[in-house]
Amino acid sequence: MNAFVDKLSRYEKVRISTDELQEIFGVAEYGAFYLIVSNLVEEGKLEPIKASRLNGRMPPLYNRYRIVREQNDPAAFVAEIRLLNPGLNIEGYLARPQVYRKHREVILGLSRYLWHHPELLAKPMSCKERSFSIWGKEKFLEQNRALVKEVLEFNGLAPGFLHTYDTPEPFFEYVFAAAGSTKVCIIENKDTWFTFRKLMRETGKNIFFGEPVHVLIYGEGNKITKPDALREYAREMLGQQEAAVRFLYFGDLDKEGIRLYARTRKANPGIDLHLFVPFYSLMMKLASDRELPLSHDRRDIPVPWEEFLPSFPLAEQQRMQEIINSGRYIPQEVINYPVLASLLS
Repeated sequence: MNAFVDKLSRYEKVRISTDELQEIFGVAEYGAFYLIVSNLVEEGKLEPIKASRLNGRMPPLYNRYRIVREQNDPAAFVAEIRLLNPGLNIEGYLARPQVYRKHREVILGLSRYLWHHPELLAKPMSCKERSFSIWGKEKFLEQNRALVKEVLEFNGLAPGFLHTYDTPEPFFEYVFAAAGSTKVCIIENKDTWFTFRKLMRETGKNIFFGEPVHVLIYGEGNKITKPDALREYAREMLGQQEAAVRFLYFGDLDKEGIRLYARTRKANPGIDLHLFVPFYSLMMKLASDRELPLSHDRRDIPVPWEEFLPSFPLAEQQRMQEIINSGRYIPQEVINYPVLASLLS
């Protein structure tokens, strides 16, 4: 990747077309070129010029990009620092621009959050939920704990300022209430499972989108895809015949999330297993106005769309395919504690 960064640094103009990029990179195969550009955007070396529109190819790129130059001159940050939210240590960063440069990615996300969504800090979120809410990456906080702690201290903010809670390793299930006809929600990610459980325990409520949820299962990756796992769970753990149990699946909107659902269905023939459709629709709505993270799944494994898309209206089917075919995804953590609390009845 450094070779491509070097080529960008030698390009004299700030803006560059996609065709020019492909030419100076010397990469003829479009799929490989797409991955290079996507990684450079992720690393902050390129910024898409969204007004230039998408190029119409699959997966799509924008027609023009802005090259982000390395800012070695501390004075280059002054204007940016002055635009930070006034609740942050603006004077401290003006006096020590080298510290700002180190903190820049953390502080810019935090400043945007304080300008546009300060009310969300009044409600707790899991670490991954808060991380996605502020920085658009669900693992950012987990991967940069020491740096975030340093940023909070430099800005005179308390350790609990981000109002997060930890999600310890959960039990496989949480039984809210026994019922004659049981509805079980299978949740792909630990943080989301824990948030569901936390809210249901705190409120004594268990209805989402009109559906009562009696049991929560944390899918634990491929464990949920073992042959007849759900049939055995219904009989051995719930003491019910599988016909009396309805399973609702909710996972990330990404390639592997769709594959996990398809494998779970295939491994459990005859089980009443369906997608928890309203949650996926809400994920797309919540993610509609934000830059989505790049997927790290580069495997050439087909996405079983036929198992997934028919549950949704045509417009949502098309939007889902656009997101995933463009190399992006929506993590479950976009539905965080305050969002989930507003749905619960």
